[in-house]
Amino acid sequence: MSSKIRTAQAGLAYVTWQLTRRDWDIQPSQEGSKRSTLITIKKEGVSPALIVQSRAFSKQDAVRLGDGITDPSSLRFDWLAITTYVRSDAPVCFLLNRIDVMERMKRDPMGPLYWVDPPRYIDPQFKDRWDQIGPV
Repeated sequence: MSSKIRTAQAGLAYVTWQLTRRDWDIQPSQEGSKRSTLITIKKEGVSPALIVQSRAFSKQDAVRLGDGITDPSSLRFDWLAITTYVRSDAPVCFLLNRIDVMERMKRDPMGPLYWVDPPRYIDPQFKDRWDQIGPV
């Protein structure tokens, strides 16, 4: 198994642990593939269910979003959890909702892909904001 896959698994486990501690029910998302890092979360009193995309890195890195992103509904998730230093003893997670992502993403000048670079997501307002997760 590659280091990249283990890093993704560690990030997903970290995000799942943090959400479970806060009484969210976690299920693999039906939106993604078998190896997807998308999860569906539900909580009593919160409707509808939300989709969280976990992205994890062993350092700070840019997050690839894909192509064809024209508006918030183009994103496959409601919340993006970006965990940095995930394989260390002190991972750091930044949580951005769809609107946050749209405001911070940029297009690759050499192609059709969109990205969110570390300077755009590493912000105290996004760090560990687990208790702010909810409908946008």
